[in-house]
Amino acid sequence: MAEEQNIIESEAPSVDPDTLDAREREAFDIVAEMCSLMGLEISPVVRGLHVPYIEIDLVGEDATAAFGRHGKRLDNLQYLANLVIGRKIGGDVRVVLDAANYRANRTATLEALAREFAAQVKDRQEECELDPLPAHERRIIHNVLSEDPAIRTYSEGDDPDRRVIIAPA
Repeated sequence: MAEEQNIIESEAPSVDPDTLDAREREAFDIVAEMCSLMGLEISPVVRGLHVPYIEIDLVGEDATAAFGRHGKRLDNLQYLANLVIGRKIGGDVRVVLDAANYRANRTATLEALAREFAAQVKDRQEECELDPLPAHERRIIHNVLSEDPAIRTYSEGDDPDRRVIIAPA
């Protein structure tokens, strides 16, 4: 299954970096330089452009190593890349990094987890507190449960220990 996903990922259409404007190209080049400095067999491929975001996949032999445990390395690399890009280019260009289809797989896992916990909350009529999650992952939980009238969600705590609470409405 994992090999099949990597094949699908490698066949996904890419955007030619030469079609990016100068600032977007500079952001791409920063990510490319960071990849070369990591010592892993990965290189960036632009998969989408949704201003101000450039979606970049890290592809290659070490793509799975690029995201680390629970995506921490990928999140940290994305944070660092956006920090450098923000200082060199400005905040109007940002990158979203993915590797080995990690982001889509993680989103599916979080959505399933949210639905499972929501069902438990409805059955027990008691709140459920999730483990701490980064903001973009908390947003996934909030969004997937936002249309369920029997459930309400909110975040509690301070980063990095901020967590989602799923409660009966």
